[in-house]
Amino acid sequence: MSRPAIDFLTFRMDVVNDQAKQMASAIYEEACDVSLRELRVLRLAHRQPGITQGEVSSKARLEKTLVSKLVTSLARRELLVRQIGTEDARWVQLHLTASGREIVKQCDRLGRKMEKSLLSVLSSDEVEVFEACLAKLAVQVESGFDVSARKLSR
Repeated sequence: MSRPAIDFLTFRMDVVNDQAKQMASAIYEEACDVSLRELRVLRLAHRQPGITQGEVSSKARLEKTLVSKLVTSLARRELLVRQIGTEDARWVQLHLTASGREIVKQCDRLGRKMEKSLLSVLSSDEVEVFEACLAKLAVQVESGFDVSARKLSR
């Protein structure tokens, strides 16, 4: 295996992530007629009925304007419905329709198969270690690990 032109960990993770997401999105679009971004919105609304668009934006790591467009498209296709918030009328809460729930279930089955296929190059022990390492890296990043330009330039 040749060494990548840019060998920083974050770049290599980005490349794998981008390629995997492109393949997954193509499969979801062909099988269920939803993009990966649309599916993120649907999955969040499925797992947390009544979630607000702002919460979707934050949890899905998508811009608010993009979430608004995705929600409008999904509502037009009758995969979810928007309701005025019960506690605050400024909030728009999202709920899946029966069709939206079916799409999520179908895509989750496909997603598990794709994930299994992706991880098939690793042994079960390697998968366990990989999951543990990924969890540790997530905690490190979420904690805002101690990195500053001043400190690193010394």
